[in-house]
Amino acid sequence: MASRGKSKLWQYWGYGVLAVLLLSLGSTAFGPAVYAVLLGLLLLFVLFQAPVYSGAINRRRGSVVEFCRNNSFGLFLGCHLRQHEWQKLGSDWWSLSWREKTQGLWSGGQAKLATLSFAVGTVVSVAGLFK
Repeated sequence: MASRGKSKLWQYWGYGVLAVLLLSLGSTAFGPAVYAVLLGLLLLFVLFQAPVYSGAINRRRGSVVEFCRNNSFGLFLGCHLRQHEWQKLGSDWWSLSWREKTQGLWSGGQAKLATLSFAVGTVVSVAGLFK
């Protein structure tokens, strides 16, 4: 049976933007505006579209916080559960310590890849702006 909708490969389009940034590092083909646009696209991908775990707070048991392990999109958005959709940016986010806020950045392989790709993309873009 043929698959419906978008292909699974399309959900990783941001890593293509990162590849373009990395390949353009040694050349002078791009100007500062192109680097800024590519960095903006990479930021949007990482925050709102990269396939990662949800990481929203399920429950608190004393000092222990349990995080949701459902699949979601982006480091800011939650999973399919209504309570988790915007929880990462909601009131719970503001009451957490920095350690608890950034724990979702390293919660799994996909989140690590998204976080590292944005960090590398930022460094490459800054290097491209000042060459």
